[in-house]
Amino acid sequence: MNYCDLLFNTDTKSFDLEALIDAENGSRLTYGELINEVRKTAEYLRNKGYKPGTVVSTHLYNSIDAAVILLAIQYIGGVVCLVDPLYKAGELIYYLQDSGSKCLITYLEEKDIQAELKDGNEIDADIINIEAYHKELADITCGSDNEGCYNYEENELAMLLYTSGTSSKPKGVMLTTGCFYTFVDKSNSSMYTYIPEDRILCFVPFSHGFGSLSILIPALCGKAAIVFLRAFQPVKISKTIISENITHIFGVPTHYQQLLRYESIYDSLRKLKAAFSAAAPLSYETALAWYKATGIYLDEGYGMTETTTLIATRMSMLPEPTGNVGFPPKGILEVEAVDEDSNVCEDGIIGELRVSGRGIMLGYLNKPMETQERLRDGKVYTGDYGYRRSDGSFVLCGRKTEFINVAGLKISPLEIEAVLNSHKDVVDSAAVGIEDEIYGQIVKAFVVLKDNAPCNERDLIKYISGKIANFKVPKYISVLEEFPRNNLGKIDKNALKSF
Repeated sequence: MNYCDLLFNTDTKSFDLEALIDAENGSRLTYGELINEVRKTAEYLRNKGYKPGTVVSTHLYNSIDAAVILLAIQYIGGVVCLVDPLYKAGELIYYLQDSGSKCLITYLEEKDIQAELKDGNEIDADIINIEAYHKELADITCGSDNEGCYNYEENELAMLLYTSGTSSKPKGVMLTTGCFYTFVDKSNSSMYTYIPEDRILCFVPFSHGFGSLSILIPALCGKAAIVFLRAFQPVKISKTIISENITHIFGVPTHYQQLLRYESIYDSLRKLKAAFSAAAPLSYETALAWYKATGIYLDEGYGMTETTTLIATRMSMLPEPTGNVGFPPKGILEVEAVDEDSNVCEDGIIGELRVSGRGIMLGYLNKPMETQERLRDGKVYTGDYGYRRSDGSFVLCGRKTEFINVAGLKISPLEIEAVLNSHKDVVDSAAVGIEDEIYGQIVKAFVVLKDNAPCNERDLIKYISGKIANFKVPKYISVLEEFPRNNLGKIDKNALKSF
C-alpha cells in the first residue's frame, strides 16, 4: 500500500483539474502535471541511490516543491522526515543525526550547515539545495517507470514527524502508511469529504502534521486543489480567498483571532464554505465572534502527532461548554478518560485521555523510555486531562504538565482562561503556575487586550473573582502586547513562566 496510489489512480478525466497552486509566485500544477513531476523526482531520488527505507529530510517552506518531494519520497518507499523551515542551520544537525537521514533537501546552502558542525560532530547526509535540485531535475525525462510505486507493508515506517517536548529534545514520531490511510477514513467520516470544486488554502506549516497530513492527503483523495501561502498574512489571505475561490481554510485559534481584527476582510471570509481550527484550545468567544462575522461555524479538531493528528472533532456547532472538542471518529478510534491506575472514569469525571484503535504511532525513534511512557499496550496516553460527556463528546481540561497545583488543589488553566476570555476587553489569555514557597504554586495570568482597552490588572482580578473559587483567582495578571508563540502559533507557556 502507498498513499501515492490515491494520486496515481487518478482518472484521466481528472488530469486537467488543478492540484497544487503556489499563491506566492503563481506557479500551478494540474493533476496530470503533478503525476509527471512526482515520477521525475522519484527517478531523481533513485538515481541518487536512495532506496526503500532511506530517510530523506525536507527543510522547505510551503510550496509546490515541498508537496512534490514529499510524494516522491513516498513513491520510492523512503521515509520522509519533515523539518520546520524556520529552523536555522545549527538546529538541523540534531534532526539529521537523530533521524539517520541520508539526504536533506533544503533552501540553505551546504556550507552553512557544515559550518555549524563541531569537532568530531558529523552528519551522514547529502545536502541538496533546492536550486541545485531544480537544475538536475531539468535533465530528467519521465520514462517508462519500470520500478513503479513502492508497496509498503501496512505497519512499515513511512514518515517521521518531530514533536517538541518541554523537558527533552524533540522526539521523532514514527508513522506508517497504514496511519495515512486511517487518516483519510477519519477525515471523510469526521471532517470534510472533498470534491474537485473545493480549494483548500494551506498557510499552516506544511512541515507539521496539521499541514502535510490534515490537508494534503484528504485533498488528493477528493481531487481538490491546494493553494499554498508561505506564512500567515491576513490581507494576503483575504486576497487569495477571492482570487483563487478558496472554499476551506485551516488554522490555529490565534490565526482566527488575528483575522477577526481586520473588519475590512470580512466580506472575503464570508465566501468560505468551511474553516477549521486545531493545535490549541479554541475559546467560545473566538468561535462566536467568527460565526457572527462570517456566518459559518468555526469547526475544531483535537489531536496529536502520535495518533496521526485527529482524535476528535466538533463540527458545525459552537464549543459549549468551553473545551468541548466533539466526538471521536466512529469505528476508528476509542477515546477514554482514565484515572491514575488506568481505570476508565465515569462520564463527567476528569481523567487522562487515552486513545486506541487505528492510526497509532509505532513509537518514538531512538527513545524507548519515552515510548513506554506514552504508548502502553498499543494505547496512547495523551497527557491531556479531560472527561467524556453523556452524549459521547469530550471536554478538554488542559495538559497534565500545565495543571496548576495550589496547596494540593489542582486547577485547570483552561478554566481560568475561559473566564478571562469572556471579558469584553480581552483578546486572549494564558494562565500558568509559578513557584511559591508557601503554596507550592500560585496562579499567574497574562492577557492581550483589545486596542485602547481601558481595563487594568485590578479590573480583571475583580472581574474574575466573582466567577471562580478564590484559590483559582490569579495572584497576578500581566498585560502583554503579544504572546510568545511557537512556529505553529501556539502560546509558549514555558516562556511565559520567566516573564
